[in-house]
Amino acid sequence: MKRAGALFLSIFIILIQSSAPAFADYQLQDSIKEFGEKRWIKTGPTRIKAGPLRIHPYLKTKFEFDDNVYLSHSKARKDFVFDVAPGAVIEIPIDRHQVTVGYEGDIETLAINSTQNTQDQHFFALGDFNFPSWYLNVLEKLDITSDRAGTTFTSRIPRIDQLVNPKLGYRWKRMTFEGGFRQFIRDFQRTVDKPFDFQERAWTGVLYYDLFARLKALADYTFSQIEYPGAHTRNSHLNQGRIGLEGELMPDLTAKVRVGPQFRTYRYKDRHDFNSWVAVADVTYKWRKNWRFEIDFSREAIEATFMDVNYYLRHGIRGVIEYKFRPRWVVAQEFRYDRDNYAERATVDDRNGYRHDNNFYAKTGVRYLFREWMEVELAYEWYRRNSNFSVLTYNDDRVSLTSFLRY
Repeated sequence: MKRAGALFLSIFIILIQSSAPAFADYQLQDSIKEFGEKRWIKTGPTRIKAGPLRIHPYLKTKFEFDDNVYLSHSKARKDFVFDVAPGAVIEIPIDRHQVTVGYEGDIETLAINSTQNTQDQHFFALGDFNFPSWYLNVLEKLDITSDRAGTTFTSRIPRIDQLVNPKLGYRWKRMTFEGGFRQFIRDFQRTVDKPFDFQERAWTGVLYYDLFARLKALADYTFSQIEYPGAHTRNSHLNQGRIGLEGELMPDLTAKVRVGPQFRTYRYKDRHDFNSWVAVADVTYKWRKNWRFEIDFSREAIEATFMDVNYYLRHGIRGVIEYKFRPRWVVAQEFRYDRDNYAERATVDDRNGYRHDNNFYAKTGVRYLFREWMEVELAYEWYRRNSNFSVLTYNDDRVSLTSFLRY
């Protein structure tokens, strides 16, 4: 496995938090992307060293105008949002091994609705140990964070997330056998949100087979237990098996595809179980040197935080087009559509039924790369949710200027 730490891992996390639509529900997924058996993202050039340590500090600032900060159906409130996110990643290379730790602060200030101001903290540690025929990779994350109020929650939602995810692999000829464990704990800090506290414990097994030098076939299996200490009727376990491909299908065309059945069973029989297929697919194509196209598709059951509903089924599609012109200019267009179908009936404003949402997102941005260590972006974002419960429908427009400095 290549040496790598996680500078752009932290950057990726920042971007996800700042640009994803606040649909108020939470997915049981790690925000860190993996490719095959590898879990790493390259760092940039090292300019600060202290003995064996390689230090990568960075600073992101964002100034944004938001015309609906509470994602309200009516009487939208406008505001100016200023976000500052300083951080640093420290690498400790040890022969073929790598230990990386990182910290990021996130200070968000609203000019008018100051009750939504927050200071979040993010920590992670990643250990990557490689030997001739086997490897050990351990990730731990701690997030002391919160979400801005929205249509489901009426005030700031502070919480603590903790993840521990070790995995051990053995390579034999063209095959790699990998076993892993994942424990994720979400702890809301307000009493009113406590019924949505949960913990997930998952055991995974993956078999990779090298079809070609840069293309792998795979089969994986997951057994997971999800427990809600304050709402036992939501407890469940699931069995999931998938097959897929990961790697380069042809020059400049890469794909990551996994599909298979999932059987999610709830402890109480009056709950709707989920017994169907799930899938994730991500295809990226680089055309010439200045065009990049990406399209994603997913079908998955997601734990819900709406009323007493356990989960909803989401069909999602996302596309990105990126064009680089001249040496330093980049234009990007992103779109996303999600269809959410909730599994249980609910009553909202004297109306009873199954909730169905159509979520739309579009972003147009222009980036300018001043130097290798500095870039700025001007972007417009549009969010729209159409729900059969009209009070949950909203529209949101945002204009932002973002800068990113890394050293």
